[in-house]
Amino acid sequence: MAKKFFNALLFETQSIKKYVYSGNRLAATIGAAYIADRIFFDVLIDDVLKKIFPDENFPAADDVWDISKDAATPWENMKSCCVAYVGGGNALLLFNPAAEDKRVEVVKNFTRKLLVARPGLKICAALGELEFRDGKINQDMDELYRRLKESQSNIFPAVNVPCTGLTLSCEVNGEAANFYDKDAKKFYSQETATKIKFADDANKNFQTRFEKIFAAKNFSAQINFAFPSEIERLGQKAGKNFFAIVHINGNNTGLKFQACKNLSERRKFSREIRRKTEGAFADLLAKIIRMKRENLFGDALNLKGIFLPIRPLVVGDAVITFLCPANMAIIFTKTLVENLDACAGVAILPTKYPFSRGFELAEQLCDAAKKSMRKLLPPDFYSKENFSAEDFLRGSSWLDFAILHGEQAPTLEQFFATEYSGARGNLHFGAYRLGNSAAEFKRDRLHNIENLISCTAQFPHVMANNKIKELRGILQRGKDDTAKFLRQLHYQNQDLPEVSDWDNFKREENLLWHDGATPYTDAIELIKFYDEEAARQWQNLM
Repeated sequence: MAKKFFNALLFETQSIKKYVYSGNRLAATIGAAYIADRIFFDVLIDDVLKKIFPDENFPAADDVWDISKDAATPWENMKSCCVAYVGGGNALLLFNPAAEDKRVEVVKNFTRKLLVARPGLKICAALGELEFRDGKINQDMDELYRRLKESQSNIFPAVNVPCTGLTLSCEVNGEAANFYDKDAKKFYSQETATKIKFADDANKNFQTRFEKIFAAKNFSAQINFAFPSEIERLGQKAGKNFFAIVHINGNNTGLKFQACKNLSERRKFSREIRRKTEGAFADLLAKIIRMKRENLFGDALNLKGIFLPIRPLVVGDAVITFLCPANMAIIFTKTLVENLDACAGVAILPTKYPFSRGFELAEQLCDAAKKSMRKLLPPDFYSKENFSAEDFLRGSSWLDFAILHGEQAPTLEQFFATEYSGARGNLHFGAYRLGNSAAEFKRDRLHNIENLISCTAQFPHVMANNKIKELRGILQRGKDDTAKFLRQLHYQNQDLPEVSDWDNFKREENLLWHDGATPYTDAIELIKFYDEEAARQWQNLM
């Protein structure tokens, strides 16, 4: 049995969400997401490793679409150090044990660079040894990750200049405001100033990245687009000042990494995840560009210049977060998630709503969608030691959404308990399942998102607006009020939308409810945020 030993150094970025979404300036969030995404390539590799090990061949950040490099095994050709893989907020470095051990020097130089060039970003590191046995290292990797988690629990690095009683606090993140922005004529923390500085780089990077992907995917149409850097420029029409924060997260990604049999598979899988994530978003962008170029959004949006009705924040490593107009959120998210094994949370918010709190809601909604997905998995699914490709196909993609009109409760559960609780049970019926026709999931057709969309689209055609509003209130009351309303509806020759999978709700004994929940509140609330004509044009565009 072939054995080979390497010294290993594993890095992980800590508290990424807090770093990216700590303030309410969109420019700072855009820059922070870019910094977190490229930290290992721009600082660790370019500023540290290439200087300590000038004779090594380190990877470029944009080579993930070069599939020929998926099978590369850099540890076989290195002299002193190599990058085994970068992905999921981690970077694994391997070192030749016969050479001088420079792992501590790498950690020192890397963290020192971060303090100066990327203040506020926390990095954790773990040192260990990896023993290759016919290429398999899973047990040693588990031990390396255990050490990493132990370090995270015991070490709390100070990554900002301390704030004293005589120091002005930054209005964005509350840290010491030790940087003066001459253009804005305001004091910010060094962390916020750095994030804002990288916002332009983030825009250029997204632009360049997707142009390359379009070329790789043979999207030959003329491309001339830009992403807005202000929420007000997403394309909302006058008087419709709502936008959506969408957060999408891959299903069982950790388990899929665990199923990799060796380091080569882990490296290849990391690259495949990013390629699939970026590819799905590129497909969405291509369709948006065609819709805009052919003026198929119609009256749904007010698009100006070359701006697209979408603002990506994070795209890669099985995670996508973006902003878009509220009335396009379900359309865009449904398209994306159906091309990924993932779940999504959609938070629909007033334009002036605190951005960071909106992201927290979108993330909680994504978690709620994942809970619905896991309910349909076999009881022993997560107890398996070895997973096959067939196991992962048994997952399903889900979406949950919430619409905020005022202040948000501290947690999603409290929000639904306060705003969506009626005399007969839950007024929120989500989460909703998307794009999975596997036989074991057909039993849960009630939560198919096509039912929700069909009901929402039909409502204005089968019921007067005043009756729709009245129904929203009736659903909060008891059975007698519901029965009386349905009788009046019948006498006025009006009816509920026809949704075959929801016929059971219309039975006399159920009166729009079943098992303590009703789907009609969600359908009613979505009417304002779903444009039927734009959706039809989107569906028809191949």
